[in-house]
Amino acid sequence: MNLKQKFLLGAIILVAIFFRFYQIHQMPGGLFPDEAANGLDINLMQQGHLQPFYERGNGREALFFYMEWASTAIFGKGQWQMHVVASLVGVLSVLAVFFATKRIFSLDVLDETDEAGKKRSINIALLASFLMAVSTWHVVLSRTAFRANLTPLFGALTIYFLLCTYQAKTQKAKLWLALLTGATFALGFYTYIAYRIMAPVLFMILFWPLLAAFKKGDLQFTIKKYWKQFLLFVLAFLIVVFPLANYFYHNFDYFIGRSGQVSIFNQTLYTVNGVRLTSKPTITVVLSVFTEVLKTTITGFFIHGDLNWRQNISGFAQLSPLVSPFFGIGLVLVCFFGVWYFFAPAKRSKYWKYYLLTGWFWGMLLPELATAEGIPHGLRMAGAIAPVFIITAWVIYEFAQIVMSLHRRLWKHALYHYKDPEWAKNNYFVPRRMHLVNLGLKLLAVCFFAALIFQTYFLYFVYAANSPEYFYSFRADLTPVSQYLVARCNSAAASSGQSTKNSTFLILDKYSVQTTDYLTSNPNGDFDEPCNVPYVQVDPENSWQMPPLMPGQEAIFTQSSVFDTKKFKQYHPEAYLSLELRNKFNQTVMAVYKTR
Repeated sequence: MNLKQKFLLGAIILVAIFFRFYQIHQMPGGLFPDEAANGLDINLMQQGHLQPFYERGNGREALFFYMEWASTAIFGKGQWQMHVVASLVGVLSVLAVFFATKRIFSLDVLDETDEAGKKRSINIALLASFLMAVSTWHVVLSRTAFRANLTPLFGALTIYFLLCTYQAKTQKAKLWLALLTGATFALGFYTYIAYRIMAPVLFMILFWPLLAAFKKGDLQFTIKKYWKQFLLFVLAFLIVVFPLANYFYHNFDYFIGRSGQVSIFNQTLYTVNGVRLTSKPTITVVLSVFTEVLKTTITGFFIHGDLNWRQNISGFAQLSPLVSPFFGIGLVLVCFFGVWYFFAPAKRSKYWKYYLLTGWFWGMLLPELATAEGIPHGLRMAGAIAPVFIITAWVIYEFAQIVMSLHRRLWKHALYHYKDPEWAKNNYFVPRRMHLVNLGLKLLAVCFFAALIFQTYFLYFVYAANSPEYFYSFRADLTPVSQYLVARCNSAAASSGQSTKNSTFLILDKYSVQTTDYLTSNPNGDFDEPCNVPYVQVDPENSWQMPPLMPGQEAIFTQSSVFDTKKFKQYHPEAYLSLELRNKFNQTVMAVYKTR
């Protein structure tokens, strides 16, 4: 890399850091119950229950939780302490995509003297990392504390180290890189259930070159050349994946987890004439649903994306309209070249990189296509983020090269004829026009990159920041509620030495209470401390059945249960509103009732 390219990479990383860490204390501002569930498992870790997998919420891989545990140990418990881990993972993913892209397109480099080929691979890599850095889809995910954020990181790292192993110059380097590839690949299984599809993806992109070697009669030579690396890859993989594999061996029911619930083969998702199916749906029905899911998923990249604020800017396309046309063209071309390689791997080895990108994209999209809930689902297809931006960057770069090549050709043509005095006299302004065109192309490129940056800033830090639905989607109301609960108990404990647990009734559903359970749990892991989770949870629908409030008791309603106060007051005339907290949108996020 030359100095200019290093500078650009540094600038891209700074942009990625800005979009993922700026205002992290205020946005998203709350901790969604699924995010808080991570914290409850961290509480188990603090108690010494160290596992590779935790059963809460249909079961979840634990690597991300250990990273969050480190954050809470340094910064304390809170909502931003969880989100900052996702932000760090997001920045690392942008960097990993740069290195993976560079390796993929360096396969076209002829030799060490091919400076043009090296420059091309680096420039495409810079473009891919930039597009990912300013992607609203990835920015939103990078500020959401979900373990799925690790999937793009480990997918890109696995591809990167695999290609490094192939391209290494010395045998010693190949062996060490093979170990690193196996370990990285195995660590990915500790991230998110959708990552498991990387196993068949990796098998396919490695098996086809072997098939090509077999057809050429070079299979024995290829096996002899790579068998040590393969054994070390397998050894490292087995060692790292063993704790998780051993857990699933003894707890196989958790191996499938939620994927079975949202699968297109799950009969409970189907209704016929208003009645749910009691047996497996027919292949015809499944294919019909699969086709609709595929259509909705693909169009989600271009028009209507994920509606969930925790996974996308609600309702907006997964990709910016400035780049989605390039992705559409690139996907068609990559799939064409990938399939072309598939049918003749021995003759078209130079197209293996497109085969890799095709398998990587569609493989990581399969967990989305095999489900029938919340489509398009920006989190479930997070593993496809890396190949999406690599494909898009490749097309944009090649398009720019075509435009510049055409411009240079016209410029040479103008200079050639300018030597003719008669032509020069009649076309005096042509060179100046060519200079203006050159300047215009550079200005257009600057505007393109600037527009992507400003679009992301506007959509997230202006549009989302002023959308009450965005904050409610992260249950931002439960942060001040938790702070009030802790302060109330600490005040009572300081004055009377008594806990307020049995005199504080939190009107909140059992799912959402995960957030307050975590945010009010003791930050030092002393879960027997009197002010640890200092309340009694009451289901909102049953709040009216509570006994009359006694002096010193409080009933605390949250934003999701404030609508139940009407019936509560009808059956509790002794209660009065002693405190009401509103957010910046003038919405009630906490209402405290007590009696005299």
